[in-house]
Amino acid sequence: MNIFFWDIDGTLIRTSKAGLLAFCQATEELWDTSVDFTNITAAGMTDNFIARQIIRSVFKREAKPEEIDLLCRRYEAFLPAQLAAKQGWVLPGVQDILSRLYGQDDCKLLLLTGNSSHGAQVKLRHFKLDGFFDFSCSAFAGQCELRVDIARNALATVCSNWGDANQHAIYVIGDTPHDIECGKAIGAYTIGVATGTYSGEQLQSCSPWWTIDTLPVPDQFIEKIAAIRR
Repeated sequence: MNIFFWDIDGTLIRTSKAGLLAFCQATEELWDTSVDFTNITAAGMTDNFIARQIIRSVFKREAKPEEIDLLCRRYEAFLPAQLAAKQGWVLPGVQDILSRLYGQDDCKLLLLTGNSSHGAQVKLRHFKLDGFFDFSCSAFAGQCELRVDIARNALATVCSNWGDANQHAIYVIGDTPHDIECGKAIGAYTIGVATGTYSGEQLQSCSPWWTIDTLPVPDQFIEKIAAIRR
């Protein structure tokens, strides 16, 4: 079976920074202060890790777990309105490939994302992509701050639902070196798509299984995947 773990931001969609604006709004509500994102890394990071960086920048100390949780929950509350206010879009090739793979007996469409489960649902529902994915078997940030930990949870889910992972072809598709790193950590075929903030050259330097500027037409994507089984 082919098991596809998709990243969301920069891979499936672009939100025109709606997520960061929701974090800003949440921070201002909670602590009456603005956020300077100059020294905060967001691309490829989990919601929890972004929240940790924000709190560190505001209070000049390490964040407490309850503060991280509080900020993430308020961020999720503001996210729908920010998505509606910004002009985001579904990235090229996404709709066509998901439509082709969806419902095939030998394919599972899942998520491996730094978003929380709720945040992921909000984003994908806004762009009408939520129906393609099995959220019950997907991997989200939860309490994890590092993508490699999310990936290990993803692999455990594969094993518990479909048996030995070595029986399947597992793919991790994302737009950052962090996606490639976490995919390699679980022995997955990694696909780097240069539709986020990293160039194809930067992704290729991480030695993924496949590097592409944008997702290709479905036939080309399926042909590449089928080559593994030959």
